Amino acid sequence: MRNTLGIVGRKIGMTRVFGPDGSIIPVTVIQAGPCPVIEKKTLDRDGYTALQIGFEEVPAHRLAKPEQGHQQKANCGFYKMLKEVRLNNVDEYEVGAALTVDMFAPGEKIRISGTSKGRGFAGVMRRWNFGGAPASHGHEQVHRKPGSIGQCAWPGKVFKGKKMPGQLGNKTATMLNIEVIDVRPEDNVVLVRGQIPGPKQGIVILNKLK
Repeated sequence: MRNTLGIVGRKIGMTRVFGPDGSIIPVTVIQAGPCPVIEKKTLDRDGYTALQIGFEEVPAHRLAKPEQGHQQKANCGFYKMLKEVRLNNVDEYEVGAALTVDMFAPGEKIRISGTSKGRGFAGVMRRWNFGGAPASHGHEQVHRKPGSIGQCAWPGKVFKGKKMPGQLGNKTATMLNIEVIDVRPEDNVVLVRGQIPGPKQGIVILNKLK
């Protein structure tokens, strides 16, 4: 994955706005940042370069003592969650400095990652879009079954990676080239075109592509 600057946000929901030509644009509203730099990861000490940033300030008593001790070194408050943003060069960022939605601009394309909605155990038709068995001509109680999953006597096993029923969703999903429609720094809000992974109030990470 490309090392680019980014911040953490929370998906508020979807709405629509009007474009300059009067067209209706479906958008997702994301409350993002401010995300202060809690720690800088360096190549000499950690083996890689990254910024550890905080999101959603909380009272100190909400954190365990080790977490309080780690975060108070930055002297910028205490935060509910910490995320790392990989960067090739962290020298221009200072511990305690806040990353905000100002880093994005309307019309810019960004990358957004989040955890997709968990759908529980699902069959092959829902999970993998299988066509299913015919609905007539002697078929009984097999209409949504996957059908044969193996071969004959040889090799006598089911190959790894076979599309089968199982857990659907609840995985990290990343969408590229999501267009930024509007940036509202006074509210720490970013509006992006279309939908993004995850439920309402879900945590997402917004990264610049360049």
